[in-house]
Amino acid sequence: MLPREKELWQTALDLSERLKKKKAELSPAELDELATELAGLVRADLSHLDNVTAFDGDLAVQKDVRATRFVFLLRALARTERPEAIETLIEVIRSRNAPFVVVAMQEAANLHEGLDSRRIVPVILEAMIGNDHRESLLVACTALSVLAAPGDLRVIDALSSVRLSQEGEVAWSAALALGRLGSPAGKSTLLDLMDRDFWKSGERYVTTDERGNTLRYPMPPGRVDEIMTAAIEASLNLKDPDLWAVIDRLQSDASLSVRGAAQKAAERRASASGVVPG
Repeated sequence: MLPREKELWQTALDLSERLKKKKAELSPAELDELATELAGLVRADLSHLDNVTAFDGDLAVQKDVRATRFVFLLRALARTERPEAIETLIEVIRSRNAPFVVVAMQEAANLHEGLDSRRIVPVILEAMIGNDHRESLLVACTALSVLAAPGDLRVIDALSSVRLSQEGEVAWSAALALGRLGSPAGKSTLLDLMDRDFWKSGERYVTTDERGNTLRYPMPPGRVDEIMTAAIEASLNLKDPDLWAVIDRLQSDASLSVRGAAQKAAERRASASGVVPG
């Protein structure tokens, strides 16, 4: 590492140690100071992420070092749960630097229970316009599902557009987000995701190798169970008889996790309606 890189790495490590102790040892004033310091480091790096000098002839290594440190600092800043975190996450999302936008949206979603995190919703919507970066869209859908207010028409329209224009896990993520926000717009996809025959009917897992070739495989059974469970939980927000008929059938599914999720969903529905399960 270059001397400057070493210095910044050491700063990042020192800050992380302080952050680990924030609840036990840091006063609100000290935590504010830490957040300000982290925000300054993130902003300083943001405009120079690609401006790297090769050291020992290995430019790729230096870029990786800088990118890794930037992600580390960004995550640490978000975990201070201070207003500076929201402002800086917004700046990173607006930078359109895809790998770091993904991290910023992930951290924004983690802040959904505090601060004024809904301010990030329109910024995420802007970042989705004309964006075909698969991972960015995938994370954007998930982030919106916890940050947006149910019934927000801008968000519903954006998620519906992604569901119809994309395929695979991006479209599924959009449908799950729609369900979590109480919109029936993703119903047909949710029905697919809770259907064992859907998973058996094709090579649903899609990935890209280092040469840019698209590869398709059967979805791993564990991942199928995870998605089916997520679809059950998303469907809980929709009073749709077709979705509930499928959930009722899944109470006898072969998978313990899927079966358990369906049974819990049925119990919650019965509790909400005042009916005692028989």
